[in-house]
Amino acid sequence: MLVLCLVQVPTAWAIQRTHMAHLFMKPRPFDLFLHQVHAWSGWAILGLVLAQLVMRLAYGRPPPARGMSVVERIIAAVMHVALYAVLIALPVTGTIAMYVTFRIAPVHSLLSWTLLVLVLLHAAAALWHHFWRRDDVLWRMIRKPR
Repeated sequence: MLVLCLVQVPTAWAIQRTHMAHLFMKPRPFDLFLHQVHAWSGWAILGLVLAQLVMRLAYGRPPPARGMSVVERIIAAVMHVALYAVLIALPVTGTIAMYVTFRIAPVHSLLSWTLLVLVLLHAAAALWHHFWRRDDVLWRMIRKPR
């Protein structure tokens, strides 16, 4: 998932170049290819997120880490809902921008910045759990369940 999200950044720049090129000249074939890579990797992200949600509904979510307060559990739940929502909304708005109307592109762009903020907060929280709280939250994120 992380690799697919990272692929989105340079391929998004190619999309901007293809739209700017339409004003003056024909877009470069490589930029058009990167545009397709952006779309297909976005759809792959959507598929993985939906599969992850199905797995979570089928098998339940992992129990919260020991020692977490009610407030920490609520914050973690809100963060996960926000991540899922943005990871679903991004490919949907991107597809609408690509095939229906480009007017939704600013929303898509705002969602991409929102995802960046959420990912940074998520990573900071994992590191905070690991180095400050010294609990097993980070290891639970990294290890495969048994």
